[in-house]
Amino acid sequence: MIETAEIAEPAAAAVFANPRQRKIVLALIAHERSLTELSRLTETPLNLLHHHMSKFLRLGLVRIARRQPRPGAPIKFYRATAKSFFVPAELAPATPDDALSGRLRTSLDRGLARGLKGRLYSHDGAGPRMRVVRDKGCRTTVAEFWLELRLRHADAEALAAEFQALLERFRQRSQDTGQPYIVHAALAAS
Repeated sequence: MIETAEIAEPAAAAVFANPRQRKIVLALIAHERSLTELSRLTETPLNLLHHHMSKFLRLGLVRIARRQPRPGAPIKFYRATAKSFFVPAELAPATPDDALSGRLRTSLDRGLARGLKGRLYSHDGAGPRMRVVRDKGCRTTVAEFWLELRLRHADAEALAAEFQALLERFRQRSQDTGQPYIVHAALAAS
């Protein structure tokens, strides 16, 4: 087993971006395991595990460590091909936590829908228009801001630092008894 395998294929990098697939591969680093053991450990149905294992073998992430004879087909024991796997940034997903990102998107959509009466579609003679109509009587604390700014590098760095300071200030005010909110702030050159 090699110490660190550098991932070069997008398909192999995608394995590490998928929480279930990543868990399966990482479970094979310390110990060789049969599919039955791996199924219990990772809570993955055997038929899905067979599918994943074929893929991992093809990508070179796991290998068959040994075969245990028994009547019928032998039991295969699998092992990761490395003690660690390095995924270069250019192959890594942009979102570090897809689960949290998904929860944020769902919460935003639900919250925005509660505070939304609807959308007004029209044509003003120059072209089609759409306007969001808010429900003024609804109290919901949801905000999503999108804005394109033209900034010098120093200004972008200052804005990023202010975002970080603002979020840290509110993290310190966070209380166990408060309503949980997911906060996402992003800044990137386009």
